[in-house]
Amino acid sequence: MGSLRDDEVRRLLKHLNRCVDDDERIAEIEEELRGEFGQEFLREPDLLIYFPELSDKFIAANVQWTLRVIPHAHLRMVQRGLKQVEISALFRRFIESYAADGQVITTGPYSIWGRPRSRAARVTVRADVDYVTDEKGQAHVVTVHIGRGDTRHTIEVGPV
Repeated sequence: MGSLRDDEVRRLLKHLNRCVDDDERIAEIEEELRGEFGQEFLREPDLLIYFPELSDKFIAANVQWTLRVIPHAHLRMVQRGLKQVEISALFRRFIESYAADGQVITTGPYSIWGRPRSRAARVTVRADVDYVTDEKGQAHVVTVHIGRGDTRHTIEVGPV
């Protein structure tokens, strides 16, 4: 894997400074993030505890959706400077685009790509739709990539 870019480390440290009161622990984490194996460190369970699951409820295409962002995806969002509202908006556009085309969203993995806001970099959101009825939908975000991410074993959707 490799090391992380300086801007990514700074974003992660800014988030961690809000969550961790121990300066020594922050210094240890910074050393790991800036090290040769910074990418691998991002998978450590001890780090993921500082990136709790996020949740957003909204109505799209006459269905009430619950979108959960799992800890690893939350970490990737912070690392890449993305906000929860941007990821939710991208997912909402996916739902509305499918509905407008008369397509049915079924359970399963989707790779949704597009720009979360105008002039932003393209983002790929890997989302697993867990449950869908006529009135309710539940999905969770597995990971977030800048640019076109890996879409193997998923239904590719985009741009939205």
